[in-house]
Amino acid sequence: MSAKPVLVLDLVSDLVSPWCYLAKRRLERALNSLEGASTPVVRWQPFEINPALPTDGMDVDRYLAQAFGSSEAGRSALGEVAAVGEEEGIRFKFDQLNMVPNTMNAHRLILLAEVEGRGDEMADRLFRGFFEQARDIGQIEVLSELAAEVGLDSVVTEDYLVGDKNRNLVRSREARVRSAGLTGVPSLIVNGRLAISGVHDPEVLLQVIDRALFEDLPESPPPHSLH
Repeated sequence: MSAKPVLVLDLVSDLVSPWCYLAKRRLERALNSLEGASTPVVRWQPFEINPALPTDGMDVDRYLAQAFGSSEAGRSALGEVAAVGEEEGIRFKFDQLNMVPNTMNAHRLILLAEVEGRGDEMADRLFRGFFEQARDIGQIEVLSELAAEVGLDSVVTEDYLVGDKNRNLVRSREARVRSAGLTGVPSLIVNGRLAISGVHDPEVLLQVIDRALFEDLPESPPPHSLH
């Protein structure tokens, strides 16, 4: 019996993007019906939508006004996202969010969790903590608590986050993603061969995965060495 093809999925995301959370749920549904490949390796690639955010974050209405022209327009757009989230089982609590956090430390935390094979689990907990529980994932104390919930040592985590370890690694990974031509999130790179950006139905994602696994593609893929 021939071995199943290896499937490596690189998810390019920011933890404060509701569209990234939706894309994650859609991908999970796609993978639940996936056939013909080995259990996928899921890797998270950092992408800070606004790396210039203050360390303590920014008031959410001010942030929405900058992004959408007015806080009212931003709130309207989030209302549409919330309706889509309901279909995916996500209970967005935009009305309870006061701050949009700087996500550098959240991305660093995912890198720490990867060492123990918990990167995907950590990313999921960060999304849920921010969007469904209105937790401030820019605060080290909050990040340490969420890390403990997925099995990481909270003391080790807090010591790590207080320091600078992997800060440059986050920046370099993000630079490699941008050099691949990906300028927004969410994006999915399959086996370093094929990339797709945006929020897509599971059926579309399965078609992309199938192409990356079984079709000959032009010699112009995204960079293979994202890690």
